[in-house]
Amino acid sequence: MTTTHIPALLADEGEPQVAFDLLAAAGWTLHSVPTDNSQMVAPGGQARLVFQPESAEYANTDVLWKVQAVTFAPGRDQEILAVPAKPRAWTATFTGEVPVELIGAFLERLVAPEGVDRGPAVPPAETDTAAAA
Repeated sequence: MTTTHIPALLADEGEPQVAFDLLAAAGWTLHSVPTDNSQMVAPGGQARLVFQPESAEYANTDVLWKVQAVTFAPGRDQEILAVPAKPRAWTATFTGEVPVELIGAFLERLVAPEGVDRGPAVPPAETDTAAAA
């Protein structure tokens, strides 16, 4: 069997199941089927992936994939489809032409257990003193 490697920037959109499988392996929960508007919710409900081929947003803007870090209204059941309260922490969107392998790379980093390393934390007072010097 021969494998064909093409540059990521030349790849087509690929199979959405790649993204769903990656998140399922990280413990995310699917709340519908990948052939329709679907979302996967992170354990604890702090993030979600929305795949929306049947949405008005996709029809009007070509945003097919949406990843959101979310917060919840106090007392809301977090297991119910991760409905975000205002404000959301952030949203990343991808059009229908973005190769799913690139979306997958983004998602792999999102679910990485080690999180984001930004170096040693510097308290604000130390930052202000260093800037004044």
